Amino acid sequence: MKKQLFSAVAALTFSTVVAQTTSPSWSITESGSFSITSAGVRFLDAVDQNVVWLVGYDGLAPNRNYNWYSTTSNGGTSYTSGNVFSDTITYQIGNIEGINANTAWVSAFNKITKNKGVIYQTTNAGATWTDMTPQAMFTSTASFADVVSFLTPNNGIALGDPVAGEFELWTTSNGGTSWTAVPGANIPNPLASEYGIINLYDKQGTTNMWFGTNKGRIYYSTNSGLNWNVTALTAPANSTVTEIAFASATNGLAYVAVGPPTSFVLQAFATTDGGVTWNLTTSNDPDMGQNDICGIPGTNYFVSAGANAQTGNTKISISTDNGNSWDSYGGANIQYLAVDFVDIQHGWAGSFSDLTNVGVGGIYKYVGVTSDFHIPSTVCLSGGTATTIPTNLSQGTSLTFAWSSPQNSVLFSSTTANAPLITFPGTGTFDIILNATDNNGVTIADTVIVKVVNNCSTPGMSFGSSFPSSVCNNSQFVLNITGSGLPLPTYSISTSAVGGVTVSPAVSGPGTSTVAVKFANPGTYTVTYTATNSYTTVTNTKTITILNCTPFASFQIDTVSAANPTVLTQVSYICTSGTAETNSVLALNTSTGSGVAYAWSISPNNVGAALAPASPNNSRRISFYPTTGIGVYTITLVASNGSGTTTATGVIEVQSCITGIQQQNLLLANLNVYPNPAHEQLNVTLPSTSDSYKIRMINLLGSVVYEEQTIKNSNGSVTINVANKPKGVYFLSVESGTSKAVKKIVVE
Repeated sequence: MKKQLFSAVAALTFSTVVAQTTSPSWSITESGSFSITSAGVRFLDAVDQNVVWLVGYDGLAPNRNYNWYSTTSNGGTSYTSGNVFSDTITYQIGNIEGINANTAWVSAFNKITKNKGVIYQTTNAGATWTDMTPQAMFTSTASFADVVSFLTPNNGIALGDPVAGEFELWTTSNGGTSWTAVPGANIPNPLASEYGIINLYDKQGTTNMWFGTNKGRIYYSTNSGLNWNVTALTAPANSTVTEIAFASATNGLAYVAVGPPTSFVLQAFATTDGGVTWNLTTSNDPDMGQNDICGIPGTNYFVSAGANAQTGNTKISISTDNGNSWDSYGGANIQYLAVDFVDIQHGWAGSFSDLTNVGVGGIYKYVGVTSDFHIPSTVCLSGGTATTIPTNLSQGTSLTFAWSSPQNSVLFSSTTANAPLITFPGTGTFDIILNATDNNGVTIADTVIVKVVNNCSTPGMSFGSSFPSSVCNNSQFVLNITGSGLPLPTYSISTSAVGGVTVSPAVSGPGTSTVAVKFANPGTYTVTYTATNSYTTVTNTKTITILNCTPFASFQIDTVSAANPTVLTQVSYICTSGTAETNSVLALNTSTGSGVAYAWSISPNNVGAALAPASPNNSRRISFYPTTGIGVYTITLVASNGSGTTTATGVIEVQSCITGIQQQNLLLANLNVYPNPAHEQLNVTLPSTSDSYKIRMINLLGSVVYEEQTIKNSNGSVTINVANKPKGVYFLSVESGTSKAVKKIVVE
């Protein structure tokens, strides 16, 4: 999406900073946040409407070649800049290409030796850069790194000058982790003294790439760089390709400088077959910028930027006819260096920042005209004529409109209205053209073909068997829509409650379409579906029940020790003696739900306890080791499926075996804890013995929140202040020298 700068590194011309006038189409000014005044934008790569990557340099001393990068992830509201390399001496950047807001690549050649090179990558928005050059790449003294480019985040190409009679080309299919040299048999041989040029390339889609040479030739690949072909644009041997730009996989432009650098003639060539053949379109058009050109994806338009060597003017211009003619966006005395668009509404142009103020200006954002309107592709004849009113979606400043049709029988209620009534005289196929012109005089055209038919019928839409009566929440299902009627309708789908509902696409058709639908929340919904053609609109409704299919996580802890066969739920006290196998419990999975994945964990996760799969399926056996296994453990079970996630926890306290079950039950029977639930305080009545007791409160996470060692007082009770405790479930552990009991309590 970027091209080569015509002059190796352009210097700031002082005359261009006098009385600068921005074009109304480029009125948003941004700053690349470079650390000096007069910073130039050498290369510019717009990734999407939010992400742009730049390479900058000192416009007053361009040969210093500062290795600066700058990037934005918010459409240019703010930029972050820094250095790719640690010094400004060793490497000079050859191109930059962004993958997303975090990831970008640069190629660079050795500035000292004027050969070899490296490729570097950042994955943290430029904070650090990593050398990704494989050991054998660009190592020959004949090597020279020109370009690194990625057609997809995984599929990349690195380009270097010829070595041993073959262009040095490498490919990767794993995001640059490893690279493979392209065999020479897959690359047309270079001419004598032929070489590539830094940043002189373009790409389209996921498989197409082109690069140019100093011999007026363009190499191209349609299979991600695995095989290459070459086409010569012009006959003179001293011609040099200076720019390449494609708006689609087939439509492209290229500049060729014919003649010596001091008196060259700049020619523009166009291709409509992906670079197989090229035809001369124009030479030295006064509105054709020479520093950079780019295609606008989704259109056949091209934008050029930079000084025109023949007229001395600074230009930023647009061509809507594949480079045959150019229209200036206007403005004056701005030295444009680079330009790139991601679509017809979002583009950036790089220049020089302010001459005296650091961090001011240097980047211009496109806010210009677009011509765009919606009209049915088929309309119905009624009473000898057919009528329709288009929806005008054009954008720009102070737009004027001109509606027309090459079929003179088509009538417009007004040829200059925003949305006129259009009348067709009968059946047939008609071209409707809208020219939108902004206040700068830039005109963009849009054409829609309309078919007028007879015998129109009421539209309809059928889901067949794809519309379910009920589905689980957060479970996406697909509606297979078949339209009927003449002309075929478009479809729209809406729901009675929109929160948590996803319908994609909300409007589709005509013909057969698929629509993905998902409801986040359980309940009963009314789904309204509408079929519309130019004859009429039909609306119907269906009802669907969204079930709560979120799984319910639960388990019970069963002791398996022969000395303590009692089934305990969600809290257990066991004692360790002998081997780990005799001191284990079964965490029995009692969760409910379908399509559930389970995740068990134990905390603390130490050598004193171990989780192991057990029957029935998705249960766990928990083994506690003598001595090291003593403590309080929290067992957690997470159950999840496409509808949601729930969690269950249980607490197990492990102590040494110092008594039998009979003594424990005696303590438990004579232990009174009240009130339960507790609010301000908790009273614990102890058995009538002279034993001393350790009393502890343990939360569901296994943490001890209260502990006291006491000798039973005269009235046999202990009071615990719980006013400062968080509300929730706790376990009260009471232990004497001969027995222990655990009770569940609630603090409200």
